[in-house]
Amino acid sequence: MTNKRYPYYSVGEPTDLKDLIKYCAEIFGDKTAFWYKKKGTEVKISFKQLQSDINAFGTYLHSKGFNNAHIAVMGENSYEWIVSYFAIVNGGNVVVPIDKEATAEDVKFQLDKSDTTLFIHANTYKDVAEFSGVESINMKEFADLLVEGKELLEKCETSFIDTVIDKEKLCAIVFTSGTTAEPKGVMLNHKNLAKDMIVSSKNLFVPEGTVSLLPFYHTFGFMACVLCQMLKGYPVYINTSLKRAFDDIKHAQPKHISVVPMLLVAIYDKIWSNVRNQGKEKLFKTMIKISNVLLKVGIDIRRVAFKQVFEAFGGNLEMLITGGSAIDEKYIKGFRDIGIKVTNGYGITECSPIVATMRNEHYAPASVGAIHPELEGRIVDGEVQLKGPTVFMGYYKNEEATAEAFDGEWFKTGDLGSIDEDGLLYITGRKKNLIILSNGKNVVPEELESLIMNNISEVKEVLAYGKNDSIIAEIFPDEDITNAENIIKDKIDELNKGLPSYKQISGITFRDTEFPKTTTKKIKRNYGV
Repeated sequence: MTNKRYPYYSVGEPTDLKDLIKYCAEIFGDKTAFWYKKKGTEVKISFKQLQSDINAFGTYLHSKGFNNAHIAVMGENSYEWIVSYFAIVNGGNVVVPIDKEATAEDVKFQLDKSDTTLFIHANTYKDVAEFSGVESINMKEFADLLVEGKELLEKCETSFIDTVIDKEKLCAIVFTSGTTAEPKGVMLNHKNLAKDMIVSSKNLFVPEGTVSLLPFYHTFGFMACVLCQMLKGYPVYINTSLKRAFDDIKHAQPKHISVVPMLLVAIYDKIWSNVRNQGKEKLFKTMIKISNVLLKVGIDIRRVAFKQVFEAFGGNLEMLITGGSAIDEKYIKGFRDIGIKVTNGYGITECSPIVATMRNEHYAPASVGAIHPELEGRIVDGEVQLKGPTVFMGYYKNEEATAEAFDGEWFKTGDLGSIDEDGLLYITGRKKNLIILSNGKNVVPEELESLIMNNISEVKEVLAYGKNDSIIAEIFPDEDITNAENIIKDKIDELNKGLPSYKQISGITFRDTEFPKTTTKKIKRNYGV
């Protein structure tokens, strides 16, 4: 065993999200929970202030009759979004987080499908709210509503504070983004979310200080950037727009950041672009070779040798955490070469969402890490199946889809993978994307895509699919490289020599634009056999 099991980290264990707020206010008190800039002024919110604002807004909602209601939230990452979420679920209501990039038609569909009766939204989405036809609250009124809620509390209106949480009861309906199918409403309860927060924090230690680059409406973003940070008493700098990502990173000086794979690649490319623009590529590569040799004898000069790189990201960055799709090993190694650890993970909305993460003392670049404590995993006909306290309750008002998703207690993830002798999980692709040839052979397109991305630097994006019993690779090439298409064709010919005949790529098409993507930046798969 090269990645032996070792004890889990110790963390607090709140039983539900209301208990989390109480725990944080008592343990961390006046320590900063969230900070951000508002009209150029820096704002810091303590854990006590957070609890006070949640109580005020929750009390306001109760006073308007919203108890056991389904309430949607839509907006950019913001403090108001966080308070709204907790005020909803901690008052016995059900939150419906809405993708901020969804069309007005998609929003209306999700509100109707989830039986939403109140729509809380950022001012940016006031037209969407009007189109939905659902009663709404504009977040620009937030300050006034907090005042009203606090006045009610002073008059001994305690229905919100007195609400007893049933941790097994539905508290969130989260719509899957879906790369091929209509989104389904995943039902989660307090136990699901609290358990995932706890076991994720036990599995992986992260250094204190982060910037919330992932969207809160996405379960991974809310879990990694909000819940897990709160449990440890870590301050979170709220990034409101990815356009400000690099500026916010430099300002907040985080020690770790959770990112989608696309942003991880963007950070990597920015590092090398800066190096090339300064005419230091040869020197940079030489320093990497020297530092790697010194590492073998226990000498680590990376933070000194690559000081300029670290300063561009605030000077303190130690770790990048990612998940959602496979990460090319060259990026994991590339960041490791300069002293930044990349921790890959695996999650799925139906499991609240984090299932596995690479542990701090493990190193297996192709793996998504160890399955979290209290979760069980198995492989059935190549498919990853899971059971445990973080597995969802089912799809909202969709009994047929729920029945199809389970084999007894085991949730069928739809992901293909394996588990090694160290208990590490490997994800190879999606079962529904499997290419089944007439000779009975199965081809996992994601494996071919990863092979191409790992070996052909001229490729920026690729999608493999089956057509007329052949494997086709559709490629978006690097436009900055001269003669990229011919180079790519030659390199694919070389790759084919190492593949069995049924896996070989027999057709290549090129596109001059990026692939259409979901709002979570996954390529939409519109092809298949």
